[in-house]
Amino acid sequence: MQSTETPQQLGGIVNYFQGATIHNIVINGNMTRQGQEYYRSQESQHPAAHSDEQIAQAIEAICGEGKALDTKQKWAAVYWYLRWECNFPVKGSDFCERIGRLPFSRLPEPECDYNNIRRMLTLSFMNQDARQLERVRPGRNDEGVFMQMRTVVEALARELTKQA
Repeated sequence: MQSTETPQQLGGIVNYFQGATIHNIVINGNMTRQGQEYYRSQESQHPAAHSDEQIAQAIEAICGEGKALDTKQKWAAVYWYLRWECNFPVKGSDFCERIGRLPFSRLPEPECDYNNIRRMLTLSFMNQDARQLERVRPGRNDEGVFMQMRTVVEALARELTKQA
């Protein structure tokens, strides 16, 4: 027995499964390559919470000698928070490039350098949401680093709240 229905062509993927349930998700006919349509619609529903100018000003406020962001390694905390709060790149080198494009009024000192943060980006807690610090559970070996990162994250979050 042959089907007389013609499958829909959407975004280069033939949609044979419209209305099917896969892992408790109903396919609704909006299938596209790698979910591009879904992600575009999510971005439009959730505009960026902070502008590049606000992010740059917040980093400037916490960066420097005697402030929360006083070593190159602590840029890993900025990475961690901005990854979750502002959807910054997950790849460390891309993150540092993105930081380099921010409109700073003066260059941050210390500067963001991928070589100084790359090992820290794989710590046990980096994949946990930095916006919910009370829920983050670092590994036993990472507790000391986590406390340093927490200080930077809290300072950056406070400054971004002031900027908003």
